Amino acid sequence: RIQILFEEGSMILTKEEVISQLTDSIEPDHLISPPSTTVPDPILRSEGNYTNLSERFKLRNKSFKRQYAPLYAARLAMMKPMLVDIAKLKWFDVPIVQLNDIEPGKVCVIVGTLFKEMQLKPNILRDLSEDVNLPPKPERKRYTHSSDTLYLEDETQRIVLTSNISIKEAITGTVVCCKGKETVDGKFEVEEWSFSDYPAQIHNELSGPVTEDKYVAIVSGISIGDPNYDPMPLQLFVDLVTGQLGSMKDQTFYSKVARLIIAGNSLSKNTRDTQSVKQAKYLSKKVQAASIEAAQDLDDVLTQLVSCIFVDLMPGEFDPANFSLPQQPLHRCIFPQAAQYTSFQSVTNPYEADIDGITFLGTAGQNVKNIKQYTGLTDAVDIAEVTLKCRHLAPTCPDTLGCYPFVDEDPFILRECPHVYFIGNQKKFSTKMVNGEQGQRTLIVSVPSFYDSKQVVLVNLKDVSCFCVSVATVIGEEPNFNNLHSNENNSDDEDNSENDILEENVNILPDQDMEE
Repeated sequence: RIQILFEEGSMILTKEEVISQLTDSIEPDHLISPPSTTVPDPILRSEGNYTNLSERFKLRNKSFKRQYAPLYAARLAMMKPMLVDIAKLKWFDVPIVQLNDIEPGKVCVIVGTLFKEMQLKPNILRDLSEDVNLPPKPERKRYTHSSDTLYLEDETQRIVLTSNISIKEAITGTVVCCKGKETVDGKFEVEEWSFSDYPAQIHNELSGPVTEDKYVAIVSGISIGDPNYDPMPLQLFVDLVTGQLGSMKDQTFYSKVARLIIAGNSLSKNTRDTQSVKQAKYLSKKVQAASIEAAQDLDDVLTQLVSCIFVDLMPGEFDPANFSLPQQPLHRCIFPQAAQYTSFQSVTNPYEADIDGITFLGTAGQNVKNIKQYTGLTDAVDIAEVTLKCRHLAPTCPDTLGCYPFVDEDPFILRECPHVYFIGNQKKFSTKMVNGEQGQRTLIVSVPSFYDSKQVVLVNLKDVSCFCVSVATVIGEEPNFNNLHSNENNSDDEDNSENDILEENVNILPDQDMEE
């Protein structure tokens, strides 16, 4: 018997009576409802048609004995016809000339590759020429300076650009067309300029063959192996997706997640032990790398996921993969358990795929991070939009971002406009729908780091809508199981705290004030 105290007095009830009063107002499908005596119908996971479109990012005959000049030449050769067509439409009465054919004072159009000469940009030759006894310089978040100079290069020469073009927001490696004239001091005074704009899109209508809700989940920045890593939120998400957690309503909802994309940085930065390279071999002979245990933990997580859902694993900046873009798929021997499932796929970074007629294109975030460091642009979604307009995923390659020395082609050039363009490992979740002049529509998604935000992005293939799911463990708060997914949040204010990002919390611990 249990004595319940009220302001007016007390009441003696049996345990069964207390349970009856607590459960009478709970809906039958609620998570804490009494066990049902009826056997529910089996819940089947949604499936979809899938095609991997990342073949151009895979390296076949690797050779690093090349220079990067052929890559810039191939980029300009592939992009120049597009810019010439745009220049003819915009300025049909202005002649298009090469840089060595410019006549001073005469208005003309030039096409070439932007290059920004930056005083603060890291330079290994300059660093070696300085005193070796000086302490190492601290790493900067940005390398822009008021003294930066912007050039435009073509097949013949280069020229300084001035006037109506922002040097701070210009991105090295982008191919543009500029209308203007050469001044007496040999500089090109820009009147107007343009990108190549969005590439053509195969399916202009975003509503594909999917007639009911079906989702693709995107997560990034799990950071397994970090000293402060908490495995509980990740395990909660795994249990939600695999149907081990939640009410029947929740399980039915997450059964509609047809595929999961892990967009890089599955392992923490701390698993990369760079000090062992500088140590003597006898000091590190019996020391096990931190990445080994972290990779084993990741394999355990992947094994739970791939037993129920298709998983595409992308490498990231801190994962055991090659540093330069495009990063090649993580070797399957790293995941001996998950690799046994056909539902597991290790893919490249960048990664492109067609899922039920909806094209997904994304990176682990290195391209956006590098552009942030060398320009005045700060918003991840805005930077992604610029890369779409200039038709290049990573324009700063190979100047400030490492990439493979391609010769005859540049695989980062966008041939088609994707329906969903995602950027992994960002500070917070945000989205933006951009529209092209030819009817292109692309949803740009900033995928937050799961380690920091405990958030996973869900994209609905039915209408290409997007929202995020917040999974966290908070002690002492009232549990909320009624709505496990939060609506889309387009705010990208970098000053927002983590508490502002987490819309919903899953509390797995009992309330401390509850007494039996």
